[in-house]
Amino acid sequence: MALRDSTEIQGDILAGFKKDHMTLLFLRFGDSAAARSWLKDLVDNNRLATTQQVAAFNAQFSEGRDNLKGADPDLKATWVGLSLTYPGLTVLTGKQDLLPESDGIDAVGAFVQGAARRARPLGDVDNNAPDNWLFGADEKQVTHAVLTVAADLKDDHDKELTRQKDAATRAGLVPVHEQSGATLPQPRRGKEHFGFKDGVSEPNVEGIEAKPEPGARLLSADFFVLGATGSALPEGVPEWMRNGSFQVVRRLGQDVPGWWAQVGTELKKLKDAKVVGPKTSMEWLASRLVGRWRCGASVHNHPDATRDPITDNPSIKPDNVISYKNDPNGVITPLFSHLRKTNPRDGLIDGELVEEELLDRRRIIRRGIPYGAPFDPTSPGGGPDEERGLVFICYQADLVDQFEFMQRNWVNTPNFPPGRTPKPGPDPMISGALSKIGDGDVSFETDTGGSQLTITKLHFQPFVHTEGSLYAFTPSLSTLRKLGEGRLDGAEVTGGQTTNGGQRPQPQVKPGPIDEILPWLDVEGRYWVFSGNKVRVVGTGAEEVDQLTTGKDDATGIVFGEPADLSAWDALQGVERVDAIWPVPDEQSLNGESSYWLFHTKNGTQVYRRIWIALNSRHTSRTSGRDMPLTNWRTALGGGTRVTHVDAVLPVPDMQHVNGRSQYWLFHTTAAGQRYRLVSVAEEPGHTDRLDREDRDLTQWQSLNGVTNVDAIGFVLGKYQVGGKTWCWVQHDGGQYRTISIADGFGHQDTLVGDRGSRPNTPWFRRG
Repeated sequence: MALRDSTEIQGDILAGFKKDHMTLLFLRFGDSAAARSWLKDLVDNNRLATTQQVAAFNAQFSEGRDNLKGADPDLKATWVGLSLTYPGLTVLTGKQDLLPESDGIDAVGAFVQGAARRARPLGDVDNNAPDNWLFGADEKQVTHAVLTVAADLKDDHDKELTRQKDAATRAGLVPVHEQSGATLPQPRRGKEHFGFKDGVSEPNVEGIEAKPEPGARLLSADFFVLGATGSALPEGVPEWMRNGSFQVVRRLGQDVPGWWAQVGTELKKLKDAKVVGPKTSMEWLASRLVGRWRCGASVHNHPDATRDPITDNPSIKPDNVISYKNDPNGVITPLFSHLRKTNPRDGLIDGELVEEELLDRRRIIRRGIPYGAPFDPTSPGGGPDEERGLVFICYQADLVDQFEFMQRNWVNTPNFPPGRTPKPGPDPMISGALSKIGDGDVSFETDTGGSQLTITKLHFQPFVHTEGSLYAFTPSLSTLRKLGEGRLDGAEVTGGQTTNGGQRPQPQVKPGPIDEILPWLDVEGRYWVFSGNKVRVVGTGAEEVDQLTTGKDDATGIVFGEPADLSAWDALQGVERVDAIWPVPDEQSLNGESSYWLFHTKNGTQVYRRIWIALNSRHTSRTSGRDMPLTNWRTALGGGTRVTHVDAVLPVPDMQHVNGRSQYWLFHTTAAGQRYRLVSVAEEPGHTDRLDREDRDLTQWQSLNGVTNVDAIGFVLGKYQVGGKTWCWVQHDGGQYRTISIADGFGHQDTLVGDRGSRPNTPWFRRG
């Protein structure tokens, strides 16, 4: 059966409601039994739209529009969709530990934590911070369910919305927030408030698209719906999540006059620099910021237009088959443009051209709609102070690897695409932290006919603000039916009231990602463990090592004292987070102290400094006092792909102090995912560095099967070069760890220790 005929997958995910009127009801449950009864009625009465229904309607509507030469046919429908937050699921099941938090390292863990707890890394700071949100903030009323009502006609929409509100009220559900949206009236129909055609860049999904655009890439539905094609579910995802999708809902306020005024200011800089003509329009520059003209036609395929090309040629339509291979420097479509920042396509250079197939797993499906009246100061309700913006909705199979990766690693990163001087800058359209990321500067590159491109610095402030954000899950119809009936995968749920909004109890010491593990050289079995802006001391003896290594449930990492701020170390002044610490090979336990290279990120760019730690009771530290660029490492961090972010460094055990050099495995971040390389450093005053082997994929390590990102590696106490093997603890993917073994000799064969694989790194945060 083709996916378009699915009666299991809800209709908005793959097919898309695509209606002129839509409202999202954010609801809080009261009595759990009443909430299950409400859900059961919703499913049993076939109120929730399926992919089969929505896809069939959309195909019929599209055919009718073709027959009418672009006019809308007289076909109308009303759709309802439902998603549940993690607190909502705990109320319906009565199970506070229904899903593991996993410290937020994977999609399930991110879903459990929720959008508010993950706001800062995504750029939701200052005015965009959760304290200012209308929904989704932990401190405000908890949302348990998001009910979507969408219709072609306003009357139909309003009738269904009233029906759903009445049913929710009868079941004791409380509205937390009501977010309405509507297609803008002509001539803005189909556009967002800045005036640009929206919803053009959606992926084409195999089994859904009846008539994809010629040349379009077809992506597997598994990128957007868990196990949609019958494939195995990712590790840690329970079977009841099959045919469901993680949903992100964000309310993005838009300051329309402020944004366009800024476009005019920055256009003047280009004119003053004489890189554009004196008659260049604001629309020309705005289209470069977006990557599309206002009609939806791509700048790349229509670079010679001086204004919206549909004005001169009505036959031009929105297009989504775009290749950036012939524009690697962003001269036609800037590298910082919204279109390239959120989907680099086949034009991403990271040392070498990155295959587009590697980027497919970052794609999301967007379902947005404007809210508020169009900006028109001459009409009532159209002034600059009126609320207006976009209700952003997206679906994906992995919150971390898709929406969050795109927002964190592409949109908000000035050094993406990587390795360019000057940096391209953040996305000037939607990066909420523009004022904090590289001061909001972007590099506008122009080919003026010389031997090198001309770079003009432009500056942008945020005129799009996050006013609410929420993570939810859109289950299959079968799972919703089981939840309504009080059963889920055979586990009976319990009744009664919920407490604390369905939130989980907090552990004694809050676990989190471990960024680095640094052993004490003068006390065996003690380590400094760096996590975020904190450092703590962990002590292990033989018993604790056995527990941590074999993965017993009662594993105990012994924490001495309370976590300290990084600023408590003189050597770490100005360091917000430690990325990696690399021991200087010939300066360990030398003259009463040990020397290290410390890598950390500053204003979005990784730098490094030299630090020294004394071998005394207080382990006092000092630094050279200055941060240096990674380009100082001329060879080890160069090669085919220049290293821009060192994640972890592991000394090769049997290759230390050999012929005056020490060798290391270096793990680093690239646009296509983490890679590792083999490097060495000479034991001399200049510490000459060398690249011994180019980058390889993590799949070369059989012990790292399933690992996406190595965060830190530490040698296991008493297991260094014992019987020709060395054991290591590998902290990975933001909150898990496993134990691996590395053999001495050619090939350095590696194996996974034990049969449990990875487990949460909670033991590293427990008090003894």
